Order: sequence, then structure tokens, then C-alpha cells
Amino acid sequence: MKLLLDTNICIYLIKKHPPGIAERFAQYRKGEVGISSITWAELCCGISKDGDDAVERLLALLAVSPFGIPEGRWYGNLTAQLPDRKANLDRMIAAHALSLDATLVTNNEADFEVYRPFGLRVENWISGPGKQ
Repeated sequence: MKLLLDTNICIYLIKKHPPGIAERFAQYRKGEVGISSITWAELCCGISKDGDDAVERLLALLAVSPFGIPEGRWYGNLTAQLPDRKANLDRMIAAHALSLDATLVTNNEADFEVYRPFGLRVENWISGPGKQ
């Protein structure tokens, strides 16, 4: 897996907005782009609210990577280094991307800046093509 999508990027893909995001996603083969099981859990909140099967259709195109032992170790290390951070789900997603050595695709770059010194690569498909 080369890219791990943050929840907000999945929502943009589901809504097919902004224009161009689906084309950006289509540049990759199945298996190159996926989501964390943490992101899947966040998306499930939308399913229960909306009853929409659009999330399920997106899931058919993505690999869902389970949050396991290596990811837990990364999470523990990040928590030890940054104990005052409150964004635990973001920290878990960052840990997952670090564990997979994948680039995290998000429109909330500021939420993940603190993890760049640990080697997290972040890409933004919303602010412009190739924007990183």
C-alpha cells in the first residue's frame, strides 16, 4: 500500500467533490491505496447516520488495513513523545501510516504536522494536484 486515505478524503471521494478527486484516485491501482481500520470505523459513523451505501461502494475499491501490533507500537511511541495531544484517532491513523511506510492523504494537513518529524509523509489531494 502506497497511500493511506484519511477519513476526510474518503468523504470527498464518496461525494465526488471537489471535481478531480476521483480522477486523482483513479491514477492508482487497486491495492496501492487503502484506509486504516480506524478510518473505516469513522466512516461507519456516517453509515449509521445516513444509511447510505456509498461508503460500502468505496470500500469495494480500497484495501482496509487492520490496526495491529506494529501500529500499536507506533501509537505508543507517538503518545509517549507527544503526551498532550488529544486527537487520538488522528494519532492512530498517523501511526498506521508510519507502520505501513505509506503516505497519508488528507485535507487536514495541520492535524498531522506534529508527526512529520517521525517520518510521516503527508499529501493533500484537495489543495491542488501534486500538492504536498
